[in-house]
Amino acid sequence: MTWTHAYRAYDDDTLATLANAGLLRRAAKDVEAGKVQWQRQGEADGVLLADGQQVQLDARGPQKAQCDCPAPGLCKHILAAALWLRALPEGGANTDAPEAAPAGMAPPDTSAEASAPPSPLVQMDPLAEVLALDSAALFKVAGVAAQRRAWQALPCGVEWRVQGSALVMDLPALGVSCRWVAGAGFDGMVSEVPARERRAVHLMALAAVRSAAGQPLMWPDGKTPQAAPVTEAPRPLGASERMFVGQVQALLGELLRGGLSHVSRLSSAQLLALNMSARGEGLPRLAALLRNLAGMVDGLERRDHRMLEADALALMARTHALCVALTAPDPVHDVTSDMLVRLRGRIRRDFDESASLALLPLGAYWWQTLGGARGLTLGLWDIDGRRLLQATLARPDGSDLGFSRHTAWATLAVWPGAGSAQKLCHTPLQLEQPRLADDGRLAVGGSSRASAIPVWRADDPRLTTLGYGRWADLREPLQAATGLGGEPVDMLLLRPSRTYPPVLDETRQQLHWPLQDDVGQWLRLTVPVSDETALRLDNLDRLTARQAPIHAVLVRVERTGAETLLVPVAVLSSGVSAGSTGDAVQAVSLDFATEPARPTPLAQRILRLMQWRKEQQAAPVLMQPTLAQRLLQPVMTVLETQAATGRMALTDAQRAALVQAHAALASVGLRALEAALRAHLQTPSSDSLLSLACLAQWAQELDGLPLCAESDTH
Repeated sequence: MTWTHAYRAYDDDTLATLANAGLLRRAAKDVEAGKVQWQRQGEADGVLLADGQQVQLDARGPQKAQCDCPAPGLCKHILAAALWLRALPEGGANTDAPEAAPAGMAPPDTSAEASAPPSPLVQMDPLAEVLALDSAALFKVAGVAAQRRAWQALPCGVEWRVQGSALVMDLPALGVSCRWVAGAGFDGMVSEVPARERRAVHLMALAAVRSAAGQPLMWPDGKTPQAAPVTEAPRPLGASERMFVGQVQALLGELLRGGLSHVSRLSSAQLLALNMSARGEGLPRLAALLRNLAGMVDGLERRDHRMLEADALALMARTHALCVALTAPDPVHDVTSDMLVRLRGRIRRDFDESASLALLPLGAYWWQTLGGARGLTLGLWDIDGRRLLQATLARPDGSDLGFSRHTAWATLAVWPGAGSAQKLCHTPLQLEQPRLADDGRLAVGGSSRASAIPVWRADDPRLTTLGYGRWADLREPLQAATGLGGEPVDMLLLRPSRTYPPVLDETRQQLHWPLQDDVGQWLRLTVPVSDETALRLDNLDRLTARQAPIHAVLVRVERTGAETLLVPVAVLSSGVSAGSTGDAVQAVSLDFATEPARPTPLAQRILRLMQWRKEQQAAPVLMQPTLAQRLLQPVMTVLETQAATGRMALTDAQRAALVQAHAALASVGLRALEAALRAHLQTPSSDSLLSLACLAQWAQELDGLPLCAESDTH
């Protein structure tokens, strides 16, 4: 076995991560055209000619290869050489050459076990390599700076999978994927993380996988990364943290002054780097906002039709407001101190292996963000704790071509012993060694194990304890989620006492489903009509048409800016499948179920409406505007134009529109908005624009919360 064997571990996804998909396609065409051949083949390295350029390679992989072309970084010639070597038969093309040094031969610094590729006998098992890493050697290779930054950011959630000869580790908190390539060691890890943060993020990924697998790294001095406890004392920002927040505010100002319609790829990379730095600085809430903003800016740069400058402005305004609040004067009162803790954010994971959870699956739904992330979220009811939990299978980008709606639902295992989400939704389960965050999120995979427990029946008294039974109780958590310190609410469980058939609103292009609570109030759930929700709409119509018993409804909270929608995504019902007894309670996931076809008039109207939408050049007005929207729409129009163009100076028409809006705000007593608008009129700047946009956004969100009706006039 020669040194060329190391290149078998680099699949197309790994090579595309090192460079990009377009460059990889060009390299593959050169290989197909026969433009790659040996110039010199040695026992430990070699030189290839790729499209006339000399490429020098060895067992350390393409990242350490050198090409004499002027292109910086990983060029198409290195990629072509890697593809060509990967396709060589066992032993290489030159069968007369002496046996080469093993592909796992260590580099000159033999003490650095983590960076030294292992022997060829084990190099095809990347997970085994990671679990066998020597902690001291790994920390030595990573460096003190990376070790310190990784320590500050841990613990964090991780999802991993073995893909060919690579271990792919997804870090949802950072929105990145890292790859451990079999035989390449720590220095051979691959990701799209900016260079200055790469070693720290790679170390975080390895530490998270080792911890989740029950084999944590041995940190220097016997320390173990511990997240802040729930009773954490407030800690004002230090000088370095304030300087970092100032860097974030400066970048937001640069983006606005340059215009959101003219963003560059560099802006997205800068935001992603700041996201990782924010987590290292102990500011996870700010890190999450920066990660989402980086995805939006990347979409704007790529001219993705789903990306809107208005959405990016809304996220920038929220980020700016958080920065201002974080750098406010030191807190004095206890309430303000608690607010500072919430503004920082807290990621706390419980790894108590003695813990156990009895869970009732509630169903799952499929989602995709504007930044490119996609996944399946599963709702679960903690039977003993009487709380709603969730688990998510997700990918941060589109690099994993094997991850799709179908595979996430029917193929990928959520936990060992539980099987896929489709199988898991059939029966309650007992989850051993759960990894639970304090926000109600369960980590998938890892050392957790699941086993089935007896099913619930339709007469089970525990059904009366599920979720919210009074709709008036919903307003408090939804209001609390608005603002800087609020914990986001993205999923709720409702327990209706009565339901009506769904009603299609063709003007608003929405399907409305009325539910009644224990005291007779009605609440309207909403499903927007679109190609993405077609199956959800169809299944909901068929389920209600057969008048199946509805014990609970899992809803997703979707904020559209002007209103908050409660969207049904799953239903807890009896007699779901033909193979189950009639009173067995099971979850029906509207995004995945296959309800029996019923040619109802509503289904036909939905199909006609979807066809009509495709034929229209412009969509009709979806809803009657709220009072806040009517007052603030002229303001937001001006702000969005300024943000898109980068022109902070107001035109005469813009100034006239804002002056008129200022008078309207003053007449209804919205003093905070009035003051912010006056400041922007006097001295238009990026800071005043973002402050005004944030206040306007919150006002519209609060005015657009769902309302309850007292009678059957729903």
